[in-house]
Amino acid sequence: MGGARVCSTTAPPGAFRPDPSLFASKGAPGPGDWLAIHHERGQSYEDYLRGNPARPTAKRDVIVLQPIGPFSPEDAELLESLSAYLAAFYQLRTRLAEPLPLPNLGMRARNVDGEVLVQYRADLIENGLKPRLPPDAVAYLGITMSDLFADWAWEYIFGLASLEQRVGVFSLARYQPAAVGEADTPAARRRMLRRALIVMSHEAGHMFSLPHCTAYHCLMNGVGSLDELDRSTLWLCPDCLRKLYFSIGFDFSKRYDELRAFHAARGASQETDWIDRRMAQLRH
Repeated sequence: MGGARVCSTTAPPGAFRPDPSLFASKGAPGPGDWLAIHHERGQSYEDYLRGNPARPTAKRDVIVLQPIGPFSPEDAELLESLSAYLAAFYQLRTRLAEPLPLPNLGMRARNVDGEVLVQYRADLIENGLKPRLPPDAVAYLGITMSDLFADWAWEYIFGLASLEQRVGVFSLARYQPAAVGEADTPAARRRMLRRALIVMSHEAGHMFSLPHCTAYHCLMNGVGSLDELDRSTLWLCPDCLRKLYFSIGFDFSKRYDELRAFHAARGASQETDWIDRRMAQLRH
């Protein structure tokens, strides 16, 4: 997609170096993990460039986060945090759109532990967003508190997004403490936020044409379960970061400073420690 913005910054030396202390290689999948079920080959940087990836332009440079369905006042506060994180992670303006209702098609009801769980077809929601794509949006990401599924054979999915059409959707239903039988404690809330950040950033990455990563322990790894999600990382590996840098361009120090401030404000010491080590590596 032509007409991309020209990046005025240069990546620091070592920005895409595969430092094993920061970026672990992807190990063999365990039983039930994504790569044990889905045999993906990954993608080279050169293939990414040849694929004409989605990029911001002077007129299309906003990530629009689209709430779908009901949100409580507490959930609305979470939406603001997620929007702020997207802005820091992708170094692009973000905007929260006015909520849309859930579609009344493609639903199914399942009996789960004696309770009725209503789920919505993620692909139908995604298709419904395509004609609504705002003209200034480089990416248009739906977010819902309702559970999603992909087709009738799948139990559920966390989200999905198009690599070409800049539209996607993800759900927060599986991260809430009550949904996984946890007490609603500050630790459980931090765990919920981390899960949401991973899935949201992952689906947004797809909208910048990033496929699943198979080389490293990376944000763009496919995830097939809540357990695998909790073993996931918030960070892009050097290969995927290089692709994103080509597509967006950003000031590395500014990006990591903003991400560090976000995590520090929420007491996420593991994340701030990783950023400190990453910044030390880039400085030296």
